[in-house]
Order: sequence, then structure tokens, then C-alpha cells
Amino acid sequence: MNKLILGTANFGMDYGIACGKKLSKEQAFTILDFALENNFYGVDTAQAYGDAEKIIGEYFSKRNRGLKVITKLPKKEYLGYKDIKQTVLKSLEALNVSKIDHLLLHSFETYKSHRELITDSLYLLREEGLVEGFGISVYHPWEVLEFLDLFGGGFSVEFPINIFDRRFIPYLEGWKRENITLFARSIFLQGLFFLPEEKLTGIFEKVKDKVRKLKRLSIESGLNVACLCLAFVLEQPVDFIIVGVDSLAQLREIVECANKPKITFNWEGLEVVDKDIILPYRWR
Repeated sequence: MNKLILGTANFGMDYGIACGKKLSKEQAFTILDFALENNFYGVDTAQAYGDAEKIIGEYFSKRNRGLKVITKLPKKEYLGYKDIKQTVLKSLEALNVSKIDHLLLHSFETYKSHRELITDSLYLLREEGLVEGFGISVYHPWEVLEFLDLFGGGFSVEFPINIFDRRFIPYLEGWKRENITLFARSIFLQGLFFLPEEKLTGIFEKVKDKVRKLKRLSIESGLNVACLCLAFVLEQPVDFIIVGVDSLAQLREIVECANKPKITFNWEGLEVVDKDIILPYRWR
């Protein structure tokens, strides 16, 4: 369980293609309780997720924290270190913590447009004890490679990986040797794998056969689709896996899946290289 991280985008906004609803504070607290009780490593959040940081902070004020915090430096124009520090202090106040365990740049564009400032600021934030570690959230492997050229390893990367999207897999072993902490996200592809067939319309028509094949594998194995999605990522050399859920029942299901004996599956024929499918920001 200490490999799992709770995704919290839907704590603060409508999120996901399958459900797409913001959770109530009571639902969020119940889910956080369960994650804490089941030894989850931490929570993954961001200022961009509406009031998710504030909800987590309120939870921490009432419970023993016990969960590490991964949050993001928002995509925006920064005027200097003071501006960046104030943004981080805003997250610290909302989250009700004194230090961020992993601060990730939420956008590679922010790094590109403020390269020297971002580089100096990340080290300063760590020296001042405001963050424990830092890194970047990415969509493409080349973004990690460019970040690696400058920092030389020893940082964290959050990246998408799932049964359809396998672009990062060839790099993972090498990155681990560079002491990069690997956070896997989007393992359910924002809920695409759970959509009923009649909702696989528009661009998703192109993967209808693959979704059918995945659901046949689910029937044959006796494991639900969520279990299969988790099993695929557990086969990869990642350090942590971020899971977002719409209910406590879903989280219970994921924990049950994680506790099952390891099973090897044949994933052949399920990979997708079409970026209009595997990159949710292109769905619009």
C-alpha cells in the first residue's frame, strides 16, 4: 500500500471522463481516512485543482497527517524568487503543512520560459526547508530528458502510463539509475477504460475494439478493469502509483486489487500510439 498515492483532482473540481463530478468534503474526508488507514504513501494535489489543497489542509488539521504531500507549482508568469516563494507559501498554508514533500512544476512550459529562475528557486526552496524534494510533471519523455540534462538526476517525475500509453516504459530503468523518483499517473486514462461501449464515440471510436478486448480479458481473468489497469502499472519499475477515485467503494476495490497475488497478463494488441487518444488535453 505504501506504493499508492491518492489523486485529489476531483476533491476540488469536476474531473474525469467517466464520472466527472467533484466530490463533497465529506466524501473526500472518508476517502482520505481510508487511504491513511491503508498506509498510502501520500496525496497528489495542485493549486490548479480548485480548492483541493484547502480540503486536504482541513483534513490534516483534524487528523494525524501521516500522508506525504505532492503538489505543483502552477503554470504562470513568475517575476522572481519572491513570487515563486509566495506561491509555495500559499500551498503550505492551504495544506496546513510546514514542508512540501515533493514540489513538482505543473508545466514544462514554465520551466522553459523561466529556466534559470526555476532552477535557482527549486534549490533555494529546498535550502530554506520549504520543500523536501522537487521535480516536474510531464506529458512526454523528451521533457524529462531535457530536465535531466540540467539537474543530472535526483529529482521526481510524474508521468502518464497505462495499458494504452506505454511511451515512457523504455526509459524507466535508466531514470531509476539516475536516482529519479518515478510517480505513475493516469493509469485509468481519466476513466476512459470504464466507459460503456455506447459512449465510445467521436475520436474514441478508434479504440472501441481495444476497449472490448480489455473487457474480454477482464472476464477471462475474473478481475475487473481497474484491477487490470493497476496490474499493468505494477509490472513496471515505478516507485509510486497515483490513483484517483470517485467513491470509497472504488478505493476499497483498488486496495483489494493491490493485495492480490501478482499475475502476469498478455497485454499484446492493447497499446495505442495515437496521441489524440492517449493525451487527454487533446480530447477537446
